[in-house]
Amino acid sequence: MKVQKKDLAYFGGKKAITFKSPHWKWPPFSKEKYDSIKSYYLSGEEKNKKGYPKIVERFENNFKKYQKAKYALSTNSGTSALQAAFFAVGLKEGDEVIVPALTFHATATPVFSTNAVPVVVDCKSDTGNIDPKSIKKSITSKTKAIVITHLCGHPCDMEEILKITKKNKLFLIEDCSHAHGSTYKGKKVGNFGDIGCFSLDNNKLLAAGEGGVLITNNKNFFERALLISDFAGRLKNELSINKNTVYNDTGLGYKHRIHPVSAAIANSELKKINFYIKRRHKMLNYFSKKIKDIPGIYPPITLKNSHRGAFYGYRPFVKTQELKNIKVPTLIKYLQAEGMEVRYAGNRPLHQLPLFSNRKLGPKFLGKNVSLFRNYKNKGSLPQSENFYNNTLSLITFTFEKKKLINQYIKAFKKVCNYLSG
Repeated sequence: MKVQKKDLAYFGGKKAITFKSPHWKWPPFSKEKYDSIKSYYLSGEEKNKKGYPKIVERFENNFKKYQKAKYALSTNSGTSALQAAFFAVGLKEGDEVIVPALTFHATATPVFSTNAVPVVVDCKSDTGNIDPKSIKKSITSKTKAIVITHLCGHPCDMEEILKITKKNKLFLIEDCSHAHGSTYKGKKVGNFGDIGCFSLDNNKLLAAGEGGVLITNNKNFFERALLISDFAGRLKNELSINKNTVYNDTGLGYKHRIHPVSAAIANSELKKINFYIKRRHKMLNYFSKKIKDIPGIYPPITLKNSHRGAFYGYRPFVKTQELKNIKVPTLIKYLQAEGMEVRYAGNRPLHQLPLFSNRKLGPKFLGKNVSLFRNYKNKGSLPQSENFYNNTLSLITFTFEKKKLINQYIKAFKKVCNYLSG
């Protein structure tokens, strides 16, 4: 059936989507989660023998078991976990840390707390993940670490990245905030680098209201991360390396502990993580299958040997040349008029944000002139990242939504795109 201009809701036609907003409701309610909170408050549970809540210990033990890691440290946010990671590997003033352009800014901003400098590099145009070729071009004698983000749950090219870190003797920190349960060649992300960091905020697959968790197989890294995240009893009972035990009484001035209620929620939800992943993939695979034949819209790809796990965020590609070269912001307006909850991804590439692009702000922030800002790019200089950002849509991450809603989204895409391609 031919779609005419008057049929589009933007021009006065009937909306394709009739459901009231918001269409995506996360995290899901569960009796187990409710009971875990109630149990914590009613139990009067005391601290363990190491000086911190037993529920925190249980969650950390269960999470490191899930990840098959030696150590796990929970924090009050994923950002705090990353800050602890950067400190743990020993970053200092003047060091460079390579960071991906396509990520949430909190992947990189904790670098500033060590007085090191993040160096923004390009990402691949197919997955949006950091590009190993761009990493290689940006390494200098001052490069000490790389932080990667498994964007939207898609694992980075770990084989190539590990070759680079090994050859150049660089630390590798994985931001797995989008990627709970994601695997590369059968191995869970977070286990490849020196440290893996996860977010537990309410939009993530493992949602605990707020929180984070850090994993590592290196005892010194774990102890240093603990030093900068906590103080008091836990330090005295868990630190054993002499250079770390000096600070038993005080820690290093921060208190980034997870709230026990968040730990209780996370511990409960961890039991259901594989169920959530399976359900989410079922819904998103159905959606991808239905939209792949719509002109101008292409589902996100998942490369061989990769499994998205959490699949955080659904971002289909747009080919405007198939849609009368319509500008993507206009396409978004047409789709929103149909009732669709759709937008650009919330995070512009880092090199387009003032904190990373303003040469004056950076040195002032660090309190001195820093020549390392030479790598901070302006618009147009990281083309693959900009192409990915400018030509993808950000949709809700269907998981437990009604099939009827998903079908209405499909109908909206067909309606608008068939009109534009006709």
